Amino acid sequence: MTSDAISRVRAELLAEYDGASEATEGQVVFIRLPKVFFPDGCKPATTSALVVLDPNQSAPKLLIRAAPQLPNGVAPKSVGPEGAAGEGWFTFSFNQPWDENTHTAVQFVEGRLRRFAKAE
Repeated sequence: MTSDAISRVRAELLAEYDGASEATEGQVVFIRLPKVFFPDGCKPATTSALVVLDPNQSAPKLLIRAAPQLPNGVAPKSVGPEGAAGEGWFTFSFNQPWDENTHTAVQFVEGRLRRFAKAE
C-alpha cells in the first residue's frame, strides 16, 4: 500500500468507527475497531477487529477478536489464530478484490466480514 492510501484508510476508519484507535509499530499502522458486525445469523453478532496497514502489503488486513458461528450453525473454515500488536486475533481467508485508489476503508471492512454470510 502506498503511504497516501495508508493515510486515507487510517483517517476513514478513525472517522467512521466509534471509539477506533490507532498504534504504530515501525511503518505498520494498526487501527483497532471496538465493534464490527457479522452478517445476520452469526453468533456472536459483533466482535472487535484490528485493521493492519502495512506498506509492504498490497492491501489492508482485517483480524477479528472472535471467530463466529455461521448462520447455518457451523464453524467457518480457513480461520486461524494470529498475533498482532501484541495480542491474539483470528485471521481468515477470503478473496476480496482491493483497489486502494477506488475502494473505501468501510468497503474493505464490511466486504471482508461478508465472508461469514456464506454457508460451509
